[in-house]
Amino acid sequence: MTRKIIRPKTNKKNLIIRRLSLYLRTLDHLKKKGVEVISSSHLEKIEGITQSLVRRDLAEFGTFGVRGVGYNVPLLREHISQILGFDQNWRVVLIGAGGFSSVLIHSESFQKRNLKIVQIFDKSSDYIGKSIEGIPIQDMAQLEQELDSRHVDLAIIAVPPPEVQHTINRLGHIGIRGALYFASRPVDVPENMVVLNMDITVELAVLTYQLR
Repeated sequence: MTRKIIRPKTNKKNLIIRRLSLYLRTLDHLKKKGVEVISSSHLEKIEGITQSLVRRDLAEFGTFGVRGVGYNVPLLREHISQILGFDQNWRVVLIGAGGFSSVLIHSESFQKRNLKIVQIFDKSSDYIGKSIEGIPIQDMAQLEQELDSRHVDLAIIAVPPPEVQHTINRLGHIGIRGALYFASRPVDVPENMVVLNMDITVELAVLTYQLR
């Protein structure tokens, strides 16, 4: 199988997608408050993103607003949800049953985006056989026997950094097409997978810079 190094992507399209996710979060809040219309200048004040950039981001995917009026909040929220793929259900397998897994399962935002955790695996006897919110924690040693790529869309990997590569290799052989992991290192993955990294040290660098 052909393999390649995958690193966190920072191209223009991915940066736009990240900002769309921020807009969607704001639109969720505004819809909950009963706001019907919002302007790009209002989004600028909320998100700290210039209104010209907001307009350019949205223009990448079509025409959504009315000049001089603004954007219909429920309609724009629906369009962005569709663009990001949140208009369909996504079945998720969690690799690692620590505290982070529990946070995800109980996350309102996670559920709001139609992300449903359907299986959990761990290698620790402290977790195997137990359950989180009714989802049994299965033995990582049985991953190939118990995980079916036809019933799972993507994986979230929360294991120690030295175990990430081996975990991705196993998921790739099973046929899982997408994965997100939390380790500050590039990994080698199968061509048939999309793998993204969320490096907390990068976010902490922004935080410590601001505090300094």
